[in-house]
Amino acid sequence: MWRRVIVVAGAGLLAAVAASACGSGAPASVEAPRGLEPTIAAQAASTETLISSRSADGALPDQAAQATPTPQPTRDPLRIQLWWPDELYPKADTDAERVLLDQFDGFRQTYATYNFEVRRKRASGLGGILPTLRTALPVAPRAVPDLTLMRRSDMLAAATEGLIVPLEDWLPTDILNGLVPGTRALGEIDGVLYGLPYVLNIYHVVYRSSVFDEPLLSFDDVLDQAPEYLFPAGAGTGTLVSWTVLLQYLAAGGALVDAGGNPALDRNALLAVLDYYERAVALGIFDPALLDYTQFDVYWDAFEAGEANMVMVDTATYFKRREDVPNVGLAPVPTHDGDSLTALDGWMWVLTTQDPDHQRQARAFLSWMMRINQHSTLTEALGMLPSQLGALRLWDDSEYAAFAQDLLATARIIPAAQRNNAAAVALESALSDVLNGTPALQAAEDALASLD
Repeated sequence: MWRRVIVVAGAGLLAAVAASACGSGAPASVEAPRGLEPTIAAQAASTETLISSRSADGALPDQAAQATPTPQPTRDPLRIQLWWPDELYPKADTDAERVLLDQFDGFRQTYATYNFEVRRKRASGLGGILPTLRTALPVAPRAVPDLTLMRRSDMLAAATEGLIVPLEDWLPTDILNGLVPGTRALGEIDGVLYGLPYVLNIYHVVYRSSVFDEPLLSFDDVLDQAPEYLFPAGAGTGTLVSWTVLLQYLAAGGALVDAGGNPALDRNALLAVLDYYERAVALGIFDPALLDYTQFDVYWDAFEAGEANMVMVDTATYFKRREDVPNVGLAPVPTHDGDSLTALDGWMWVLTTQDPDHQRQARAFLSWMMRINQHSTLTEALGMLPSQLGALRLWDDSEYAAFAQDLLATARIIPAAQRNNAAAVALESALSDVLNGTPALQAAEDALASLD
């Protein structure tokens, strides 16, 4: 009997532990990585975690990587190498981890002839997925995986640098046809598909249903009810403007670039949003302290304690904390006219191997992970939305699934370059000015003038 464990790679090279399980239950074979340049291997070893196995008596498989391996001319034609980002890996000993590892094991047992290897790696930074691809691919292509997961921003960079392979003629059509409408664009660059959306994240409001009979959908609703309402008004990770304000500005008809792609703000949309905040400040709904919030979960304790009855979250935060506050309502971010809008982001499968055999085997694994039942079970355990409509409809939490399906129909993909351009900075600055008492008209004129 074999039990799964996570083995952290130490200094030097970590042995690649083959995880293919035969029908008799015999332990997997062990072999060292081949074809790695020493400097690249050392960098990878400092940040990787190899998902391996431990025998029932507690003994680890031999680690053959204590010395630099002898380079080999070719890689095992039946080996599938997968990199899984740390940021998407569930906490140890949770249901989500058990589901994920069971799905890995199910593939190993079903495709017993494949030597399936999974390594955990951080998404960015030293030894991260994208930096390692950049370093290894030109000089040690056998060190890179066949398949990995990336955020959209990293996928854009990887495609531009020729580090990943287009998927258009590689993916099974039933998977593509089963995506939630609109989500395919998350993996496209100029109409070419480079990433298959896998798990999704959206932004919305959670409110205390014991306080409000109906969600507050428009600016007028918020001004009329004057809720204790918290959201990250300060710029957060990955964006120089508050997500709430950005969505409200876009919903009012605004844009962050002009027809030529230059940073720009729409005066009417800007005034509509800033006027709302000026009136809300006058009513005592918002104040400058709101700018101290930059992350979704920092005010959840206040929501739990009843100090706030309406907060903005993303999918991941909501599922991480929702058990703390039962009986909540779900709503989109309030907008000028009450029209729903959210932003879409997530993780995508990308193909890195050019080898036809490895591509075929990688497709077998991807098809396994995208099976509707498996995709549904894992994403709900992870607390992130599945990209396949059939998987979303199988969620046990049918209320959130139905809400998310409706909100996804309004989702926009907002490029990071726009979220971080001069117009985004000016929009955030205008919000800060209004929260600190500057009239909306003056704040708007100052923001527009800053872009001249």
